Amino acid sequence: MKRLFVLLFFITLFPFTVFCETVLWEDENGSVLLGDNGEINFISVDGSNLGSVSSNSIDLFKEPVPGSTQLPYDTLEYNEDSFIEPTSVPFDENDLPEQTAVPVPSNTQANPFQFKKTIKYGDSGDLVSALQTRLQELGYYEARVSGGYYNITRTAVRAFQAQNGLHVDGVAGRETQEMLFSVSAIPVNATPLPSPTPVPTKYTLMVDVTNQITRAFTYDSNGNYTILVREMICSTGTAKNPTPLGTTIMPKTRARWGYFPTWNSHAQYLTRIDKANAFHSVLYTAPDEQSLAVSSFKNLGTRQSHGCVRLTVSDAKWIYDNCEAGTIITVYESDYYDPEYTMTLKPSLNQDTLRENPLPASTPSPVYSPENWPTSYRTLKTGSHGQDVYMVQMRLKELGYYQGTVTGGYYGGTVEAVKAFQKAYGLSVDGIAGKMTQAALFATSTAAPDIPSITPTPIPIYATPEPTPCPDPVSYSPISDTVG
Repeated sequence: MKRLFVLLFFITLFPFTVFCETVLWEDENGSVLLGDNGEINFISVDGSNLGSVSSNSIDLFKEPVPGSTQLPYDTLEYNEDSFIEPTSVPFDENDLPEQTAVPVPSNTQANPFQFKKTIKYGDSGDLVSALQTRLQELGYYEARVSGGYYNITRTAVRAFQAQNGLHVDGVAGRETQEMLFSVSAIPVNATPLPSPTPVPTKYTLMVDVTNQITRAFTYDSNGNYTILVREMICSTGTAKNPTPLGTTIMPKTRARWGYFPTWNSHAQYLTRIDKANAFHSVLYTAPDEQSLAVSSFKNLGTRQSHGCVRLTVSDAKWIYDNCEAGTIITVYESDYYDPEYTMTLKPSLNQDTLRENPLPASTPSPVYSPENWPTSYRTLKTGSHGQDVYMVQMRLKELGYYQGTVTGGYYGGTVEAVKAFQKAYGLSVDGIAGKMTQAALFATSTAAPDIPSITPTPIPIYATPEPTPCPDPVSYSPISDTVG
């Protein structure tokens, strides 16, 4: 009932979101919903909507609502990336009544400055007044102390940040406030501090939509992202709802659980890709690890999402834990099509825990020689595994039909190679290696064909793609912050 209420509420509020993958960012219990517009919805245990508020008025909910359970909203961090800034400023600090000045920490006060929360455009109250007063003292703010954080205050904060070697965004976060209220704060007319040297993020993520693989690279001694550290099977968007191609910078928005109201489903460990899509786990019917949608897990390795990149829980958690805001993400179509290799990254599902089993350790490849060719044949088709599949792939490669990775797993690349062989030798073309097909394939009289005349569009040999381009982690500057 709770989920139905939330779904109806948001469909009514946002009737046009049916064509995009709207995400509501939840806490550990799936109870506090942070919408993409930066509003927090408090939902009680019985499904009642306790109201939508912006984060600067969250103090209104300090007292529990009668008949409901107090929710852990105090642990929810503010994220400026999720807020939509108005296109026009409705009023100015000078239009507001002047407020009584709030005592501002000075160099001689016994109690040092203590950070309380990030304050930003649109906020109001005593913290803003204190901020404005301190900016006045340092010469950055010349308007009245109004207690309202709008254009003049934001401009003053940006000027202070630039003068003091801070990241310039106009948001008074912890670092900005600690510098502002410290003895080290640089006044407006003093010599500015140098800008901080950008520090590259540890990883870059490459999403190969052709092969349904997400790869994480870290940088080498030259600062180029060339070292492959993790490969993860995934499900990207369908042809109707594709994952947008291009390069983007990972925003800060992330959540332990997320709810997709359009599709009435949940996922774990969400990390933003752009304004419309995210990395996240396979799907669940509730914010509970025992509610796994098994079909979502089985579909890994195929295009199944509405634009997001679905991963195993372990892989989604790895990105959530290790890839910070600012991580470069590239979504691209590879020239290499190798589904056999993709499937080596697909784990099995533990039916008891509903989590993926560890991938099996690699085993030595069998020796390929005519002496080891199979002498009796079972029917091989999509999903078959074994030494006989390995021998079929090696023989097809030897004859020029198969150019993918020889894995001993029978998937799309092997199917296409078998079809080409069957067509060349007048067999029924179905891509299934039955007794007749294998007997012809392993006959010693079978000769390599005239490849140019009978080979279909080749399936290139798998190669780990290099990041395209390999960005310089220090000087890289994206064209835009979104590809969606």
